[in-house]
Amino acid sequence: MAIERITGIVTGIVRHSDRQNVVTLYTRERGRISLMSATGTGRAARMRNARLQPLAVISADVNFKLNRELQSLGAFAPANVWHDIYFNPAKGAVAMFLAEFLNAFLRQSQTDPAMWDFIYRSILDLDRTRRNVANRHIAFLAGLLSHAGILPDLSVPLHSSGMLYFDMREGVISAGIPLHKDILGPDAIPFILLLSRISAANCHKFRFTPAQRRSCLLALIHYYAVHYPGLSNLKTPDILADTFA
Repeated sequence: MAIERITGIVTGIVRHSDRQNVVTLYTRERGRISLMSATGTGRAARMRNARLQPLAVISADVNFKLNRELQSLGAFAPANVWHDIYFNPAKGAVAMFLAEFLNAFLRQSQTDPAMWDFIYRSILDLDRTRRNVANRHIAFLAGLLSHAGILPDLSVPLHSSGMLYFDMREGVISAGIPLHKDILGPDAIPFILLLSRISAANCHKFRFTPAQRRSCLLALIHYYAVHYPGLSNLKTPDILADTFA
């Protein structure tokens, strides 16, 4: 057995029993891990549970035992405290989506410090920004593409004179209709090219209608789901649609 210091982002909390929850963390040191966490009673327990909200970042010494399927989360401390995410309704809606998406996307995740740093910085920027956050989730998904290994090639085929399509399986713009259903039609091409330029720094400048914003989000989720099965049944996009209607 070995005690390791880990720093993790909470992506999911599931009740396991009356006395324990299963807390899923995306850690910088070990990738995705799940830990048993005592719920307890009383003031100390309430404070502990409050520190394990989705997207909280914690630091803990974990005693990893080889013969245990689920390790135990003992004492821990906040590695950073979010000041606005849990109190601002718009930021809260984006945070709920990020937590749900990441919990599904990172199911088979291995150690990837660069991806962890990107996710952490994205949450930090969301918490600190004073700008409109209506497009933050779209910028996050666009920025994550390279870390996920599925950054598309958006160069337009040479000498193309007809309609263009986006082939989600190949991650390319095609001059012909691909022979499968994972495509976006000609009307979507301008938005795809636009999304290649979106970032956390400039996303507040993008003027989408609510319908356009939802279409962009669903298209990005569809693209991820083609390459990472398990992302097709997210619930929080509806919450985002209501929040930024």
